[in-house]
Amino acid sequence: MEFQILDVDYILVNQKPVVRIFGKTIEGKTVCVFYEGFRPYFYARGDVGEVAKETDNVVGVETVKKRVVGEETPVDVIKVTCSNPAGTPEVRDKLTASGATAYEADILFKYRVMNDIGLNGMEWARVEETEDANTSVVEADIKVKAKKIVPVIKNENAPLKTLAFDIECTSSTGGLPEPNKDPIIMISLVFSEPFKGKESLVLSPRAGSDVTSYSDEKSMLEGFVEIVNHFDPDIITGYNCNNFDIPYVVERMRKLGIRPMFGRCRQKPAVSRKIGQDYRNTIIGRIVADSFALVKKDFSLQRYSLDFVARCLLGEKKEDVKHTQIEAFWKGGQNDFMKLVSYCRTDSVLAMNLLHKLDLMEKYKALSRISGTLLQDALNGGETIRIENYLLREFNKRGYIMPCKPDASVVASRNRGGRDELGGGAVLEPTKGLHKSVMVLDFKSMYPSIVRSYNICPTTKARNGTDENSVKTPTGARFLKKEIKQGIVPEILERLMNERGSIKKQMKETKGDVKRLLDAKQWALKIMANAFYGYFGYTRSRLFDLDVANSITSIGRETIVNTKKMVEEKYGLEVVYGDTDSVFVKANTDDMDEIEKIGTEISEYVTSQLPGVMELEFEKIFKRFLPLTKKRYAAWKFVKGKNGWEEGIDMKGIETVRRDWCGLVGTTMKKIIDILLKEDDIKGAVEYFKDTVGRLNRNEIPIDKLVITKTMTKSPEKYAGVQPHIELVKKLAERNPADAPGIGDRIGYVIVKGMDMLSKRTEDPEYVKEKGLPIDSGYYIDNQLLPPVERIFGALGIEKSELLGNGKQIKLMDAIMGGKNSAGQQGPLEEVKLEEVNGFICKDCSKFYKRVPLLGACSCGGDIIFSTSRGPAKSATA
Repeated sequence: MEFQILDVDYILVNQKPVVRIFGKTIEGKTVCVFYEGFRPYFYARGDVGEVAKETDNVVGVETVKKRVVGEETPVDVIKVTCSNPAGTPEVRDKLTASGATAYEADILFKYRVMNDIGLNGMEWARVEETEDANTSVVEADIKVKAKKIVPVIKNENAPLKTLAFDIECTSSTGGLPEPNKDPIIMISLVFSEPFKGKESLVLSPRAGSDVTSYSDEKSMLEGFVEIVNHFDPDIITGYNCNNFDIPYVVERMRKLGIRPMFGRCRQKPAVSRKIGQDYRNTIIGRIVADSFALVKKDFSLQRYSLDFVARCLLGEKKEDVKHTQIEAFWKGGQNDFMKLVSYCRTDSVLAMNLLHKLDLMEKYKALSRISGTLLQDALNGGETIRIENYLLREFNKRGYIMPCKPDASVVASRNRGGRDELGGGAVLEPTKGLHKSVMVLDFKSMYPSIVRSYNICPTTKARNGTDENSVKTPTGARFLKKEIKQGIVPEILERLMNERGSIKKQMKETKGDVKRLLDAKQWALKIMANAFYGYFGYTRSRLFDLDVANSITSIGRETIVNTKKMVEEKYGLEVVYGDTDSVFVKANTDDMDEIEKIGTEISEYVTSQLPGVMELEFEKIFKRFLPLTKKRYAAWKFVKGKNGWEEGIDMKGIETVRRDWCGLVGTTMKKIIDILLKEDDIKGAVEYFKDTVGRLNRNEIPIDKLVITKTMTKSPEKYAGVQPHIELVKKLAERNPADAPGIGDRIGYVIVKGMDMLSKRTEDPEYVKEKGLPIDSGYYIDNQLLPPVERIFGALGIEKSELLGNGKQIKLMDAIMGGKNSAGQQGPLEEVKLEEVNGFICKDCSKFYKRVPLLGACSCGGDIIFSTSRGPAKSATA
């Protein structure tokens, strides 16, 4: 029998561990394989005999030859075998307290088993020499004991069932619901395939049409457990279910005396543990895939509320029910109750649609297969667990043993002495201005290629190397040449990169689902290959090594600098920017085919001068390129595709959307960037900005474009200091207490004109429309529009004064004196309304002031004049 691996754990039977491997067959049957006879073990150096003998958990001590990273020859170490995985840390601690050094004593038992057998998460396995496992403890279609398990290569994925769910709660305090006292009033469930003829269910202690009703919350939660177990999903999802729904359900069950047994094991309940600010949920045999967490990883959006995300990514939306209305709808008439039912059901539908319509799982399935980690760890864990699991397997194959993770004192020491010494990639200072016809030449997989070309690895560090048998890096570290000793990490990277190259070739000849799966796999291979550099510079890693990490980046920096020199000296072309693994070269022609030809020629020449497998490629053309600073630029790009040159906008380090900006900022920035890049019209971009400012001053911008949105995360009285959106909540509560926003609601507000402090001038957009209140254009110009736009124009040498139309305004004192100059004579004044004034500026040095200096003049001695957004006028009027 063959099956795809979903989850692995163990149980103790007669004080011995029995491994359980949960999975799914290609026909869709659930599987649980029991595997006995494997014992946890680790290695130690030093006098361990007496301590081991005195420890009950130790069942075997054996001297073996192993290689230790950093030592050239194999050494004798003690293999310590234990009876119970849970007791292994105690044995390790006793040995280290006696002066021994432990190795691999903190490897999770499930990964020790998987790595020794050669099993990967989401890969396939075949069981041999089996017999039926007669047990009611595990729920599965197939339950067998196996004496032998072998990995199987198979590209398909077994059909997985998904359950999406969402809960609704009421709060006894009016704030966020608290699971130790506030009940769950409703649960919606949506199924990826019909369950008893239903695509969805809504459970509630209150009766209603199309509602599965229960006598109370406890019976409803018991019903929820029964439905989950009968539907038997492989994946459970929800929107923020990791940090809200699952922990809440588990805690409510605990309070009500219900065991949360909705995994595939009837002995181990679902567990929710808080780690830092987040929860980690374990449901044996099932995968928790939070669509909220996956969307945040994969998409950069202004907000991550379910309604906003669904509108942006699916073109779908939530039901229109506010958090503060939930209790009223719950206690209200039948129409209100059914609106709440629809609201709850829609949340589950959207969570399911996000997961499947956006294919959020495919990349992580591929990452699980390649790294060897279980899918749950691929979804939740960071790079370190994937890299260390991969390295453990590869090092063990070659007779090496890995050190344990560093303790807190070692990490602190590394942070003090190591972090400042870790160098980054080379970033050349950009040449300011708006550049035309720039070719982008990219080093293919730069860091992995450097590792391979220079044979950089902890196992190849040459302590007494000579020029003949080693290579010296710019940091002074030496690494043995490949002919002397092949490094493990370079060998790994060669395999990963070659496999990715092969898959990308296959993708050109496939389409549909096959292409989609191949694309996920090539992405996972890229993620794995690119993570090794960061791992060796990470202070919490087992193989932290500054010589390795710094050697990689120092070669990268040297390569970028040398490439710039080669291009400028051989081809006479200007390199206007260089960024870690790319150089940006200004061409001497506008013909894109000719630019591609030149870029390809340069790339081939530079590649011929590079060692090993390092390679420079022509990547794309920036028809217009605007660098702001290092790591920040905007460009109009052209990439050669099947249908010729395909255009797009590239932006790095420039945000056109931010949660604390109103909609006008994003649209203004995008339009300005388009005018600069596509129309090559700096003056036009300035005029567009001035026009926007003018329309703001004349109240011609729709209120909806000026709304700023923030979430109220706690009750108003718990906020320290004064915050605009909270001040608005207080106003709304005074006007209509029943409809005031509550905790968890997003508060949309605008800033209106007035003499009060800013927070007191925060208003509800609908109220502003109804009353015709004027908005504070000065606030929006100074605090919303100017900061991001100034950075763009600043790169072109355009000052703030020019953007605001300064330099032709009236003198401040003349305006105050009713149009007469200091000699008492009538002067030529511009006609300007005082509400159009956005600040003050020095006539001589153009220094901008929000308020008039106390001296009445600039620090340079120059006269202060009004700053407005429009042109010449004849007089100042109030």
